[in-house]
Amino acid sequence: PLFIYPAMQSTHSSYYAPSKYYDCTDNDRCTMQAMLKAAEELLNDVVSYFENAGMWEDTLLIYISDNGAPSSTYTSNGHLRGEKGHLWEGGVRTVGFLYSINQDIMPNRGSTSCYVHVSDWYSTIITISGGWDAYTSATGLDMPSDLDSVDQSNYLLSGSSDSCPRTQIMLHIDPVMRVAGYYKYQYKLLIGYQDSSASCESAAFYPLDIGSIDLNIKQLFDIYDDPNETTDLSSEYPEVVADLTADVLEYLSHQRPLQCQLPTIDWANPSDDVPYYLPWDFSDDYPVPENTLNG
Repeated sequence: PLFIYPAMQSTHSSYYAPSKYYDCTDNDRCTMQAMLKAAEELLNDVVSYFENAGMWEDTLLIYISDNGAPSSTYTSNGHLRGEKGHLWEGGVRTVGFLYSINQDIMPNRGSTSCYVHVSDWYSTIITISGGWDAYTSATGLDMPSDLDSVDQSNYLLSGSSDSCPRTQIMLHIDPVMRVAGYYKYQYKLLIGYQDSSASCESAAFYPLDIGSIDLNIKQLFDIYDDPNETTDLSSEYPEVVADLTADVLEYLSHQRPLQCQLPTIDWANPSDDVPYYLPWDFSDDYPVPENTLNG
């Protein structure tokens, strides 16, 4: 099996695209449109390479995002509440699609509202590419006994399962903002003040314990019927809140502390001279100049 992972920076800040992609220039959305055109061109190139190599009929394309959009004049999360960096649906719910020209690879065509966590692609792709026995034979590694990844292959590709494979997601426990988010069945529990602006202090150490989140603030939403998170059900279903809170505290007991120390390289951002992001791990063609490493 061949696995290729193109991680596109296009549509991510800093907002920039070469001039050839612009159809208009009178507002920030024009820049976003240009960045999308650049992303579409890259996707088209990838598909063309597979077609020219005679591999496209045996390929499954998985196109996903990592988070919602930040609040800006360039982007929008539509009717969803919140933005990138927060646990509201606008920060964590994204769209994606799977595609294969081969009906044998992907006989099921349609849509789903079931939970799919990014970790699930690990088990799902291994199953699609031959299964754990083939993986173990090729790598010498067995499937971890405590693997969180859920195999979604049967559900997504063939529709052979009537129920959603994943029923829970431990969304996040953030000791900086003192918030947590957790899904179980149709419910979503949010703990702490979700619109906190607290940020990670450089090199600060944040232990994860019961004091890491503000348990005095809890909100409960039926995320199936209320994806916009408009109606807090915590007072109506206290037993559900208690059940989900107990799960969060169990997850919390297994977490490792967080230390904030993120590197930045100022000149890695795109420019007119180099209209794409340069990697942090520079090649010989792009030596790191002096005094460009910060943080």
